[in-house]
This record gives sequence, structure tokens and C-alpha cells, in this order.
Amino acid sequence: MKSYTIHIEGPQNTQKLAFQLSAFLKKGDILGLRGNLGSGKTTFVQGLAQGLKILESHMVSSPTFTFINEYPCCGDTLLFHMDFYRLSHSTEAQTLGLDQYFQGQGICAIEWFEKAAELLPKDFLEIEFQAISEKARNIHMIAHGLDSQKILSNFLSSFSHNCRSL
Repeated sequence: MKSYTIHIEGPQNTQKLAFQLSAFLKKGDILGLRGNLGSGKTTFVQGLAQGLKILESHMVSSPTFTFINEYPCCGDTLLFHMDFYRLSHSTEAQTLGLDQYFQGQGICAIEWFEKAAELLPKDFLEIEFQAISEKARNIHMIAHGLDSQKILSNFLSSFSHNCRSL
């Protein structure tokens, strides 16, 4: 299991990090986002959407009450933004048709994924947000599986050359 921690100052840099990560994602990739309320999960997805070139008529917001928002992006990619915060049991997630979303038609970003982790495919990139102060975050990325290890390795290689200023 490959992992890496990045220190971020400010929400704009959280978005920038996600924007840069989006260049290494493809249909079928899954991101499991973990962290307390207000730790930057939705901000991260907003940066991801910018990087994937979400269509202008859409604005990324938390799907806490709808569970899943679908965003069309340039080309034929979709961003599936999920939020499992309101789930009491993982069995509730089974009614959302997750297997259809995991079939590779888009990129899944799942806030509070740990509430239904057993339903996720074995290969996903976990991203944990830890608030250090009001603006500072440690973002810990953990690759679960070969595809996510490749994403993380490629991203870190690029990150170390281009992004030391976050």
C-alpha cells in the first residue's frame, strides 16, 4: 500500500491539488474522501471538477441530501460526486445502485466513503483530510490496489517537479 501526506494552506490550494490530481484520473477511478465536517472534502471535489472541465452550466455542491450528483465534463467523462454522511448503515447504500457507478462510466469521488467501504471495489485512492488549523490541512493519500498506486505514483512524480509551493 503506497501512501503520501501533503500539507496544504488554504482552500484554494486544496482545489489546486485536486485540479492537478485530475490529470491522472480516468473513467473507472474511485476516490474515497474521509475527514471531519468542514475539512475540505467538497472543496477538493470542486477542484477535481475544474480539472476535469465540468460543463459551465453546473456548479459543484455537496450531495448530502441527494447522495449522488452527476456532473458532465468535457469529452465523454462524468464525475459522480457522492456523499454517504447521512447513511446510518451500509445496507442503505445498496439501494443507491452503486454497482452501476463503479462500472467505469465516470470518475467517482465519495465523501464519507467509510460508511459503506465494504461496497467499494478493492482498488481505490483514499484521501483523508485532517484539519490542522482554520486554513491548514494535512491531506493523506493512500493507494488501495495497483491502479490507484499507479495514479498516486504518477501524481507524486509530477507533484514533486511542479508543485512544491502548495
